[in-house]
Amino acid sequence: LDALTFTLYPVIEYRMECKFIWGEVKELNGPERTATIKPIFSQQTEIIDFDYCMVAAGCNFGVFHKWGESLWFPTIHEAARPEGSWP
Repeated sequence: LDALTFTLYPVIEYRMECKFIWGEVKELNGPERTATIKPIFSQQTEIIDFDYCMVAAGCNFGVFHKWGESLWFPTIHEAARPEGSWP
């Protein structure tokens, strides 16, 4: 997963001169330009502000599961994991 995820990092950080955050967006507030996020290696959420926001959700699509879970990959959404099939 690191190899797939971090191919975006150098492009976003160095070419676009933007901040890349690897984590889950818990809430997005467009009018206030803030996002509540949970970085991938953190147990706590944090609120950040932004000028421009791009959410890269990846590919997680299982047509037979409520949350898009597949045989190869569990759901990426923390709140949906209790209903998932993965341990």
